[in-house]
Amino acid sequence: MNTYLNGYRLTGVAAIICVVILSAGVRSSEAQELVVEQTVISVDVIDREPVDPGNAFPASVGKLYCFTRVAGADSPSDVTHVWYYGDTERARITLAVNGNPWRTYSSKRLQPFEIGSWHVDILDAIGNTIETVKFDIMP
Repeated sequence: MNTYLNGYRLTGVAAIICVVILSAGVRSSEAQELVVEQTVISVDVIDREPVDPGNAFPASVGKLYCFTRVAGADSPSDVTHVWYYGDTERARITLAVNGNPWRTYSSKRLQPFEIGSWHVDILDAIGNTIETVKFDIMP
């Protein structure tokens, strides 16, 4: 049995080994099926836990955190928090996911005049939205 790969002639076992290695490489580059177990907006994160989570905050809050617990990562990956004020993207933060389950968070400073609807989209490593959390800033 003669097989050719990039102009090189491979025979028998060598061809089978190349096919196994190449197919393993294809599988490892596929996106992992990450699942968001919890996502909340909070006023702080202490000891890797959200503090005072909610869905409405006063305009004087100053800074908020988006806390996310993710499962399904069989190898290192990442998630991205995209913060929106209304429909306007205000921040995009990529965060490492290095275990299963994994807790991570991002933060955003808010101006007192940024009153209204906000949301954070949580994206997987290839940019698919896997969760959205909404909150309001009140006058």
